[in-house]
Amino acid sequence: MKKLKVNFVDFWPYLYKTDNYFYNLLSLKYDVEIDEENPDVLFFSVDYENTQERYKYKDCLKVFYTGENLSPNFQECDIAFSFQRSNDPKNYRLPLWALHLNWFDRPYIEQRDQAYLHSLQAFLKNKNQTHQPTPLRNLRHSWHRRSFCSFVAVQPKGERVSFVPQLSNSYKKVSCGGSLFNNIHDCHWPCTETRFGLETIQGRGDQVHKIDFLDNFKFNVAFENCSSEGYVTEKIIHAMFANSIPIYWGDPTIHLDFNKNSFLSLHDFESHEELIEKIKEIDQDDQKYQDMLAEPWFTNNEIPDFVQPENVLNWLEKHLP
Repeated sequence: MKKLKVNFVDFWPYLYKTDNYFYNLLSLKYDVEIDEENPDVLFFSVDYENTQERYKYKDCLKVFYTGENLSPNFQECDIAFSFQRSNDPKNYRLPLWALHLNWFDRPYIEQRDQAYLHSLQAFLKNKNQTHQPTPLRNLRHSWHRRSFCSFVAVQPKGERVSFVPQLSNSYKKVSCGGSLFNNIHDCHWPCTETRFGLETIQGRGDQVHKIDFLDNFKFNVAFENCSSEGYVTEKIIHAMFANSIPIYWGDPTIHLDFNKNSFLSLHDFESHEELIEKIKEIDQDDQKYQDMLAEPWFTNNEIPDFVQPENVLNWLEKHLP
């Protein structure tokens, strides 16, 4: 295998340089070596800790990856992986949700982001079969014993600010496990801890603590903090990991990534009120709920081609030195 020297800078905390999506992707065809001085390829992100390390490197291929709703700056990078659905030959759409699937059969490591909770086979469902729980761990609750709906967020941004209180006040209580609208401090969930003076869900990213919490509910409000075409984070796929029907807002073209019959999207309704009526209808009809839960997460139960590792690697290889 050809040797390839790489390095990773300006990423989020807990990125393992020798065990992350891009390292494992390149390892399918290359003998990948971390070289922090003279890499052939430098991967960098949005500089979460304001270190600006990417500016130290000159003679290498610079590859930008963003998990945020930001456009690549091609004055700083040669190529980019972003959320954008564009025809720019320098940009490849690789939304954050795709990095949370365990493409490379890596073990779960709580400290690593992404932690890799699900194998591909565990995540896929056969729409012709009665729904069965698919996560690698055992779910504690069958769907008919679950509570109504969960919500986990920190930032008071986007449609979540008005929708979550409206759903709670007009129908049933939404159990809010993050610091935003937190209302579980008296519930003593086993996967919570005291933060910000509140009982909040432990962990970040796709750590098992958050998924365990979502597992207690039939629905999950999986709203992004803003709406932009192609911008899909881990929120919707986390609900799917817990076999909790996602209630989504964010990317108006979300149906291009996932099976539109497996979740509810505010983009398909004229108003909050109309969506809430649909939620009530499904919640109150066991057969309708089971039918939706039995739908595969992906159209035809097939993960889209553009996130298949071989296609991502084929594109990346065209630019490698």
